[in-house]
Amino acid sequence: MKKILLIALGALCHTYASAQDNLYQIADSIRSEGILLYQHLQICRTGVELLEADTTGRVQLQASGFLSYRDGSGYMLMMPHRASSSRPVITSYRFDSTLNAQTAHRQVGREMTTYEAEVWELWKMVTLMVQKDPGFKKVRDTYFMVVPIIEGDSRKVYVLSAATRSNFFALGNDYLLQFNSAFELVSKQQFHTHNLMTPYGRKSSGHIHSDSAPYISATDVCALMLHPKAFAQESLKVYSPTFVSEWNFRDKTLDIIPRISQ
Repeated sequence: MKKILLIALGALCHTYASAQDNLYQIADSIRSEGILLYQHLQICRTGVELLEADTTGRVQLQASGFLSYRDGSGYMLMMPHRASSSRPVITSYRFDSTLNAQTAHRQVGREMTTYEAEVWELWKMVTLMVQKDPGFKKVRDTYFMVVPIIEGDSRKVYVLSAATRSNFFALGNDYLLQFNSAFELVSKQQFHTHNLMTPYGRKSSGHIHSDSAPYISATDVCALMLHPKAFAQESLKVYSPTFVSEWNFRDKTLDIIPRISQ
């Protein structure tokens, strides 16, 4: 009997360990995707600063937006010029892994590569989509940020909400769109059914997810990295009916554990 109990206990421990390993992998995947998304948007933020610092006004006059993509160990920021051609010329900045604007290499007036034209096309498609499709909720005092990511065979676009009010933070009302190689929409995922708008610096008891999004999302991680002082605390918890995710602002770590029913 004792031997049977030990075998059962061993099997239970093995099952728990396997489940926990799976949660570690899920947390690592979400964290990595969130950091990637953050880097894309941080590069575009830097683009705004570079535009404002352009004393000649040359780039400001020409640029019609900001897009970024991973380029080897660094990142490329491209600003398509206001032009009517199918593949407009761009101003580009190539950043190394430090993302330091001071060491970025600038090229003005070069033609888009084939890859850049695909990123640009995807951005235009989804920008038009969020403007016209009622499936994308319009929330007061926010605007949409469209982030296309093409890597290998994957063509996806994140749509995040950001606050237009100063000293306010928006979380939620965000989406992930997947496309095939023909730029046809394959799937659409909405991470949140609501939008949180809160002033900077308050304390939060947590953020709620439904069963359809049981973990913190990559868009949550990205938003929290873009606004590390949004909440006056070291970490933020995301609760779903089955799991608790906790993002640590200082260490940029993510833990996911099963939620114990009360």
